[in-house]
Amino acid sequence: MVDMSWRERLRVAIQDAGKSMRAVSLASGNGPGYVHSILSDGKEPTMDNLAAVCDAIPVSLIYILYGLDVSEEDFEILRALREHPEIRQGIYQIIRAKSSS
Repeated sequence: MVDMSWRERLRVAIQDAGKSMRAVSLASGNGPGYVHSILSDGKEPTMDNLAAVCDAIPVSLIYILYGLDVSEEDFEILRALREHPEIRQGIYQIIRAKSSS
């Protein structure tokens, strides 16, 4: 499997959605050339602007940044782990025990 950069994943996600860079730029609340400047000129977006671009496609910000598909169930689990540190520690211990056996 070839590892794509986040910019390439963003480019592919826009193409797969059948949208233009201009349409995504405008839908994300940015100027018409914003996405082009990210993909072609190497502009570094803020997290807020990149999240807005992802929402306009729509595609997961986690997928764009890390190449990981995260489902709604995954988000729910992550949210529960963040909100309940005692559960997090217990699950972490189970994972560590599994990986060492």
